[in-house]
Amino acid sequence: MRFDNTTIRILVRKNYGECFDFYTDKIGLTPVWGDRNGPYTSFAVEKDAPPCFAIFNGENMSMFKGYNQPDCNTQPDTVVTVIPSDDLEKDYKRLKEAGVQFLGEPQTVEDWGMRCTYFRDPEGNLFELNDASGI
Repeated sequence: MRFDNTTIRILVRKNYGECFDFYTDKIGLTPVWGDRNGPYTSFAVEKDAPPCFAIFNGENMSMFKGYNQPDCNTQPDTVVTVIPSDDLEKDYKRLKEAGVQFLGEPQTVEDWGMRCTYFRDPEGNLFELNDASGI
């Protein structure tokens, strides 16, 4: 296994174009392969950088034998995508100005020794933006 080369892939169940726009226009990722129409797009942090994130139309998962889509109305959060930040306040402000709705302002969690905040994408997936440098 090569966890050091892991890419996060979000399964889009509602509106692919809205998610594409969220990750490009609000988060600032650059599409490397695919487009707003799907069913798959990989993103990088900047042009010519390797892909680090992807979205995939959840309906297309049926091509994989044995996969069954869970009921999205009863599925609780089971994964949080953690994004380290070298300047949490600056990134929080930039994303908020771009229209990202946070669950709260950045806060210090003394027990964890870190500062963080959370937001969701249009699909409801949970993200944590945290201070990579610690407190």
